[in-house]
Amino acid sequence: MNYVILISIIESLVPIAIVVVLPIVIVWFYYRNKQLEATKRSEIIMAVIEKNPEVDIQEFLNKLNSPKKSYKEQLMTKMHKEMLWGTICLIVGATGILAIIVLSILQGFYKGNIGIGFVFGVVPLAVSCGLLVAYNNAKKTLENLKDND
Repeated sequence: MNYVILISIIESLVPIAIVVVLPIVIVWFYYRNKQLEATKRSEIIMAVIEKNPEVDIQEFLNKLNSPKKSYKEQLMTKMHKEMLWGTICLIVGATGILAIIVLSILQGFYKGNIGIGFVFGVVPLAVSCGLLVAYNNAKKTLENLKDND
C-alpha cells in the first residue's frame, strides 16, 4: 500500500520538477554566470587602475571585450545552423512519414497512426521547409552583400 503511494508521489513530482524547477534553475544559473562575469570584470578593472592610474579605461575595456563578429560572419553562422537543422528535420520528417506508411501497410489502417505521423512526420517536414527557405533567403542576402563590396 505504501509502495503505491510512493510511486504516485514520484510520478507527480517528476513532471513538476521538469516543468517548474528545471527552467527556474537554468535561468538562475544563467543570471548567476552573468553576475560572476561582471564581478570578475570589475575586479580586473580595479586591479588595472590600482597598478596604473593613467591607463585609458575605455580602451582597456575595448581590449578586454571579445571581438564582435561582422554582419557577414554572423549571417554565415546563421546560414550554417539553418542548413544543419533544416537537413536534420527533413531526414526526421521523411523517416517519420515513411515509418507511418510502412506501419499502416503492415498493420492495416489505424487512426492512432495519423497523430503519430503528424507529430513525427509532418511537423519536422514543415520546420525543415521553413529553415531551408530561411537559408535560401540568407544566401541571397549574402550574395547582395558581396556584390555591394
